[in-house]
Amino acid sequence: MKATACRGCGSGRLVTLHDFGLQPLAGEYPTVPESVRAIRRYPLDLTQCAACGLLQVVNLPPIEEVFHSDYRYSSSTVPGLVAHFEAYADWLAQRFGTETRVFEFGCNDGVLLERLVRRGFTCAGVDASDNVASVARLKGLSVSTSFLTTDFVRAAGFVGKFGLVTCSNVFAHIHDLWGVLESVRLLLADGGAIAIEVHDGELLCQQGQFDTIYHEHLTYFTGATLCGLLDRSGFDCISCDRTSMHGGGLRFLGRMRSRTAEPAANIGGSGVALATDAVTRAVARCRYQLHSLNSNHGPLTGYGAAGRSQMFINVTRSAALFDRVYDDSPLRQGRYIAGTDIPIMAYAGESGRCAVILAWNYAGDISARIRGNFEQIVTLLPEMRDW
Repeated sequence: MKATACRGCGSGRLVTLHDFGLQPLAGEYPTVPESVRAIRRYPLDLTQCAACGLLQVVNLPPIEEVFHSDYRYSSSTVPGLVAHFEAYADWLAQRFGTETRVFEFGCNDGVLLERLVRRGFTCAGVDASDNVASVARLKGLSVSTSFLTTDFVRAAGFVGKFGLVTCSNVFAHIHDLWGVLESVRLLLADGGAIAIEVHDGELLCQQGQFDTIYHEHLTYFTGATLCGLLDRSGFDCISCDRTSMHGGGLRFLGRMRSRTAEPAANIGGSGVALATDAVTRAVARCRYQLHSLNSNHGPLTGYGAAGRSQMFINVTRSAALFDRVYDDSPLRQGRYIAGTDIPIMAYAGESGRCAVILAWNYAGDISARIRGNFEQIVTLLPEMRDW
C-alpha cells in the first residue's frame, strides 16, 4: 500500500526526499542466507509533507509482515536501553505519584513496566507481537497481545482507567495516528497525561542518519510536528525535550484537554522545511569509506545487528565487504543479516583487523568490550570516528 495523504494532517502535498528503492524489512532475520532463499523486498522512501512538515515513509508493507509472533527485538537484551528505561522510570516517578495508573502501548518485553512496578506504580500494557508480550507476562506484568484500538480499550474494560499513557519508540511505527490517539483519549481519565518518546527527525536530517529510515519507522517527528499533531488531537504540550536515546530522541509530555478548552500555544515552534540531501551524501560517503576500510584490512567485522544495522548494509550495498556481524541478542544469533549471506554470531572474544560498529548509538559500550581485539574500530555515522 502507498499512502497518498499525510498521516499527520491529511494533506496530499507529499514530496519525496530520497528513494531507497526495494529494501528488506529491518526486523526480518532469516534463518538461511540470501543465496539459499531470497527474502521479500518492498519500496522504501523518505517523504515530507509540504503542508505541515511531517517526515514519513509512504510505502507501507503489510502490517502482519512487520509485527508478528516471531518479532526479533527484545529491549531488555540491550544494556543501553535498560539504562535508558531505568532513567525514564525515575523521570516519570518524579512527575507522577505512584497512585497514577500507567498504561504503555508497544511495551515490548516489559522493560519499562517492570521498572515502574518496582517503584510502586500499577501498570498495564499491550504489544502487537505475542513472543515479546509473552516475555513480559512471564515477569508477572499485565500485558495483552493486540494493537491499540478503541475496540481493544473497550473490550479490556480500560475506558477512563489510567492517569498516564506512555510509549517509547512506538509512535513512529503507527500509520493510523489519529485512531491510536483516539484510543489514548479513551484510556485516560479526565486530565490524564501522555508521554511519548520518538527519534528526533530534525537530527536525522541534519546528520544524514539514513540507517534509521526503514519500513517499521513510518514517521519521523520534530518538536514542531509532534506538538502540532498532539495539539490537533486534543492534547496540550507541557514539554518536549531532547534525549540521547537511539542517537538522538524527543520526549513529549502532554495533558488531555477538555473538549471545551481552547488549544494551548504550540511550544514546539513553527514548522521548518527539512528537505535536505544530507541523507544522499551520507549514503555515498559511507559506501566509499567501507570500500576503503575493506581495501586496507580485508573482510570487515560488524557489531550490532539491529534494524538500523541491516538497513546500513543494504542501503550502502556493502554486504560483500563483511564476513560476519556480532550481536548480543539471542533472538538474532544464528540468523543472517536480511538480504545477505552475512551470519549473525554471538561475540566470544574473537579478534580481527577492522570492526565496524553498526549499532553506533551504543558504540561506547561495544568498543569497551572489543577494544584490543581489533586493529581498528570505527563508526561511520553520524560521521567516521575511530574508537
